[in-house]
Amino acid sequence: MSLDQKRQSEQPGKRQKILIIDDQRSAALCLKGLLQQLGEFRVDTAHTYQQALDRCQQTHYDLLFVDYHLTHGFNGFELISLLRKRNYLSALSGLIMMSGDSSLEVILTSMAAEPDSFLTKPLALAPLKTKLAEVRSAMQARAPIYRTLLRTGLPAAIACCRQQLQQSGHDPKLESLLLDLLITARQWPAVAQLISQLKHYPPTHKTLLAEARLLHHQGQRKQAIRLLEQLLHRSPLIIEAYDYLSHYQEENQQYYDALKTAETALAFTPGISHRALTAAQLAADLNRHEDLLAAGRTLADKLPIMDISWIICFAEFTAIFEKLYFAQPSGSLRRQLRQALESIHRRALRRVTPFQAPFLISFGHLTGCRLLLGNAGSLLAIRKARRRLMIGLAPHFNTMSRLPSVMLADALPALAHFGETRLIGDICRALKVRDQFDGHSRHRLDEIKADPLVGQAVKDLERRLNLGFQAMTDAPDVALMTYEQILREYPLCSEAHLGRLDCLVRLGAEQQPKLRRSLNLITDCPLPTELHQWRKRLLHQLITPDPASPIWLRRLGLSYLRRTVRYGELLAPAAMAS
Repeated sequence: MSLDQKRQSEQPGKRQKILIIDDQRSAALCLKGLLQQLGEFRVDTAHTYQQALDRCQQTHYDLLFVDYHLTHGFNGFELISLLRKRNYLSALSGLIMMSGDSSLEVILTSMAAEPDSFLTKPLALAPLKTKLAEVRSAMQARAPIYRTLLRTGLPAAIACCRQQLQQSGHDPKLESLLLDLLITARQWPAVAQLISQLKHYPPTHKTLLAEARLLHHQGQRKQAIRLLEQLLHRSPLIIEAYDYLSHYQEENQQYYDALKTAETALAFTPGISHRALTAAQLAADLNRHEDLLAAGRTLADKLPIMDISWIICFAEFTAIFEKLYFAQPSGSLRRQLRQALESIHRRALRRVTPFQAPFLISFGHLTGCRLLLGNAGSLLAIRKARRRLMIGLAPHFNTMSRLPSVMLADALPALAHFGETRLIGDICRALKVRDQFDGHSRHRLDEIKADPLVGQAVKDLERRLNLGFQAMTDAPDVALMTYEQILREYPLCSEAHLGRLDCLVRLGAEQQPKLRRSLNLITDCPLPTELHQWRKRLLHQLITPDPASPIWLRRLGLSYLRRTVRYGELLAPAAMAS
């Protein structure tokens, strides 16, 4: 049973359930005491975001009091967004944001959660009583509409809202709700009619925003822009208006104006990540790298770290960055941009939790690989790209299914380029069981699917690697030819280098250049478990005392065996003693 169904099944007349979410226990207890003086309420408290999630998952609360500043850098806006995303917060619930910090950023970001009210701490009994009465009245007025919406659907909810307005007369909150419902239903003639009727009353910002959206829908983009500019001139803190204005300016090819508008909205509410991404995208389109980096720094400092959306946001920013990065003709500028991106990564590392940090570090290596590959002019640069890719994935070789989709999707093209079929198989198996993808991952995967030759090439490579492995025992010379052919097409393929090295050892061939090349390639980065074990066996085999083996070969094997220790791959003491 969903929370809304639980709410509908509750008996009327029950005590209202209130949840206070505040990391300060004393403040939560004080507010609980005040509420109990004002009525017969059941009041619960939560002091961490996880407690709040657990409580809201188990219980429908009629009203939430949410402090803005929570523990470990979390904030109330993030929490409310997550509760709604997980459907733990019913549309029937009331919401009061509160904070002892009355800065403009806190107030505006709190209001972006669309609460019923905002209270400044410390709270006193009289103003709390007044606000509580106002909020409960608003909840009572909209409750029949939302119940109808949940039970019957959007058209019935619109009819219910109209009926209530006929009974109550002019009510700005109900009129705003009706406008939202009509726009959601795309009943634009009804929107126009309602706006015309509301001209008889002093305009609210909700009405003016709806009118701007109506003008835009009617193709009157310039009039919509003018209306929003007038609204913001009178009321410069209507942040939602900046979002629409920036979008309409971009459509009207006023790109610099759109960027300025988006940056203004971001400056007011730096904690709202979609505004940082909008500013970054507009800056990239205009080749304004300083503006792009400024948006990236803001995003890194304010990443929404309460759930997986933090890495999705960061991946989306990185994709925008790549677009600008590869458009630069100057190598020195690209170098400066890479350094700036590394600085943004370091800022983000200070923001994320200890649990999230390893994923961000790995994602940074994947990004570095993509930048090096796209800018590669030499085999050395491509080798560096491969090394960063494998170092980034190494902590997750045996747990690919736990990686976020954005990391899997970003790694696939590079793995296909290098011919790492085993890791490609692990990632494809992980993605196959997922039924939902974020926009960034879906876009990356669609790009891969759009080129059927990539998938076919990977399958063909996998088939040839299997043929080489099967032929190695009985016909190492035939297997060697197979691996040599593969390496002409995929010069950095780990499995092909291991196969060639194994064949050369079996044949006793003294081909130092080929041996060194393969040894270099298989020991300059971590490898998946099966390939690591194969490499370990070969290196041990090279250094095992054998009268038939030349001394240079044993020394070469020992030097490369020691080299693998740099990647934390522990070797048996006996092997090192050899």
